[in-house]
Amino acid sequence: MAPALLLALSLLASDPVTTPAASGAPAPAPAPTAPAPAQPGEPLPAGAPTGDYELAAWCYGAMSEYLDIYEKVKPDLRQIDKLFGSSVKNEAEPYASDMKAAHAELRVLAGAVEAAEKASAEPIAQRGVAAIKLGRSIWIPAEEKTHRELARAWLTWGLPDACDSRARQLEANAKLLGIALTYNNPESQTTTPPADAPPPAPAAAEPPAAPTSAPVAPSQPPPEAAPAADAPTPTSPH
Repeated sequence: MAPALLLALSLLASDPVTTPAASGAPAPAPAPTAPAPAQPGEPLPAGAPTGDYELAAWCYGAMSEYLDIYEKVKPDLRQIDKLFGSSVKNEAEPYASDMKAAHAELRVLAGAVEAAEKASAEPIAQRGVAAIKLGRSIWIPAEEKTHRELARAWLTWGLPDACDSRARQLEANAKLLGIALTYNNPESQTTTPPADAPPPAPAAAEPPAAPTSAPVAPSQPPPEAAPAADAPTPTSPH
């Protein structure tokens, strides 16, 4: 064995490794853990439903009320834009592009709610109605204030990001569930003939049934009737 290795082994044997616990030194503090990254976009507020179906209905209620409030605060929005300026110039209606996007998002939410209700094996519409009312109710505190304050609340509000992503996932899952339910229940399937299939040939008319008894032809002419006994005998003219 090389001398260097022998020297290293002898040093290890004569000077055992000391640990902090054995030497009385305090243990090092654990490394701090990095905080969880913040979720991007608008977060869900406290009290929002957790189930996908109820959440989609809640988001629909909040967005539909947002669109209804727009008509109330439109004059205030024009005044605010005059005071502070607008990022979009020469708009026929204030925030017209935002309204177009909001209406498109409302259709996404409505489609998810309807798809879930159709695919559910049990009626869930009442739960959806309650969630829609809950979503609309988030605007009550702002609607109780002046129109100008309501307009400011309207300008700062944004639909939570989870509404769109979870609604789209809900609709996709509901469609898959609907296909599975149809596959497992053959009675609910309707079969239609292909468009190019020829129509079925009409059934041949059945021949008329033969009469049960045919009239019998007379084998000989009927005998002439004999003159009556009291009938006068014809005389020949003279």
